[in-house]
Amino acid sequence: MPRHLLLRLYVNPAWRHGGLHTPLLNPWWGNPNEDVSLFAKEMFDTYQFDTSLYTVTDDLQQADLVLAPYKHQWFMRHDRALWEECVRTAEEAGLPLLVDGVGDVEYPVVARNAGGYRFLPEKGRIQVPPPSDDLLERVCGGQLRIRAKSAGKPVVGFAGWAKLSLKQSLRTFVKELPVRLRGIFDSRYRAMTKGVFWRRRAIGILQRSEKAVLNLRARGSFSGSAKTAEAGMRELRQQMVETILQSDYALEVRGDANDATRLFEILSLGRIPVIVDTERNFPFSDAVDYSSFALIVDFRDIRRLPEIVADFHARVTPERYEEMQKNARKAFVEYFRIDAQMRHIVVQLPRRASTT
Repeated sequence: MPRHLLLRLYVNPAWRHGGLHTPLLNPWWGNPNEDVSLFAKEMFDTYQFDTSLYTVTDDLQQADLVLAPYKHQWFMRHDRALWEECVRTAEEAGLPLLVDGVGDVEYPVVARNAGGYRFLPEKGRIQVPPPSDDLLERVCGGQLRIRAKSAGKPVVGFAGWAKLSLKQSLRTFVKELPVRLRGIFDSRYRAMTKGVFWRRRAIGILQRSEKAVLNLRARGSFSGSAKTAEAGMRELRQQMVETILQSDYALEVRGDANDATRLFEILSLGRIPVIVDTERNFPFSDAVDYSSFALIVDFRDIRRLPEIVADFHARVTPERYEEMQKNARKAFVEYFRIDAQMRHIVVQLPRRASTT
């Protein structure tokens, strides 16, 4: 697989219902995002997956894979019968089923563990980046602004959701209690704590430290949707971009899923992320050297976060510091931007399909 140069994905036309279909189908079914998701709409109006590498067919005999046309979480919430039909079609045809599992809420896929944690291996998973816009092109006129290494304490920037109400905190704590109890005996399970808790903890540690300076714009809600944004979405995004560009490093802590759009937004701007690694599977990690553009801190070392950043900043040469920024931008354009992803996905598909 494939038997030909173009990867052929089978989709039954009768499977097309309402809802947000997988962006793999955008070139044929259009951009389903509406103005309430303004940034997603703009992003997919600008960037598409590379259709020189794959196509969609309604002829099952010509297909290399069966494509479930909606995100997995949509199926689980809205149409499990259609999901079962997709699974049955793939099984009867003897073809792998390609599933879009990107999303903040993850359900087990065909009775296997899901979640993107390294200590919970999954057969057939290809870890891809969440859809991330090119903020350098979108907001900064496409001009990369290389920052010279500063003297003294490093400045770590963060702008985003980092607050929960007392009610939200208590509700989430109770929901996570089984995982937290398992974390007493196996530290890896502590990584599964809600991302905003890790953000709050990292921010608090940086605020109390004398080793680093925190450039902070903490918000009480998600800013990527008009339904939850505290102010105008463009205004909030501009503040985020300015915070990142005015800092030596950008703090990156996962969201609800064990992944974060923010990482790739930081890379798009050509800045060095400080990643709090909660047992994450990083996209295309077999081909991408993350240490060439990022500082990765294990979540078990979060108490030492300021010291780790300060020590790194003291050791890195001005030349290496600037090179890492260029590497960040290059990795985004060549691997993580939507129009670059398919050429790396098709390389992994044959060997992943063979493990299912």
